[in-house]
Amino acid sequence: MKLFQYVLCALIFVATATPAFELSDITDRLFEDNASGIEGQLKDTAFEFKVNAALLRNDVLRNNTHIAVARNRGSVLIAGQAATQALKDKVLSLVLSEAHLQWTQGDVNHVEPSNAQVCGKKASKMAANDRRRFNLKTAEECSTVNRFYNEVRVSTPVGEIERSDDDLLRAMIVNQLLRADITQKAGAIKIVVADQYVYLLGDQLDQPTAQRAADFVAGITGVTKVVPLFRF
Repeated sequence: MKLFQYVLCALIFVATATPAFELSDITDRLFEDNASGIEGQLKDTAFEFKVNAALLRNDVLRNNTHIAVARNRGSVLIAGQAATQALKDKVLSLVLSEAHLQWTQGDVNHVEPSNAQVCGKKASKMAANDRRRFNLKTAEECSTVNRFYNEVRVSTPVGEIERSDDDLLRAMIVNQLLRADITQKAGAIKIVVADQYVYLLGDQLDQPTAQRAADFVAGITGVTKVVPLFRF
């Protein structure tokens, strides 16, 4: 009995001496839009999967467009082909809606979460626990995406063979970039290939290195055009 009392007293002492557990220690990290590492890559992949799924669910777009969706940290790119301007506009509208993004005044590529005011002002007036629950529900809409590039071209969508060629070309570009020792990090440059047009996204390189990468890719056999979308 005395042993039990000693153990109980020791547990009470530890509990009172240790700082109180804060739910925010977990929840605040859950909806941080981590800029790098595995968390950032998972967020990028989840975003791409969600938007691609929405495009595939639309029969008209699935049959008359070929769209590549890519997210790299705070930047989003859509590229590919749409049979008509109306279809291109429909793709843009659907992607912005699905990603909860809206244009902002000024820079043509600058966007923000469509409920940014809700995320900021409304949450700031809530009690701590209510705010955390609210943030968990709206974490996706309150992402840090703030750049949007619409590189969809009005042309006949490429077929399966051309898409396979694009996949092979992308793999070759990644391999040659690493071998050329331009960057040691495979994830420093996100490469998207659509009908031999190569789009380069990233914000982890300095300007001279990014230019070297763009020039190098432009010299690879099979590349029609390089579109650098780096941020510095």
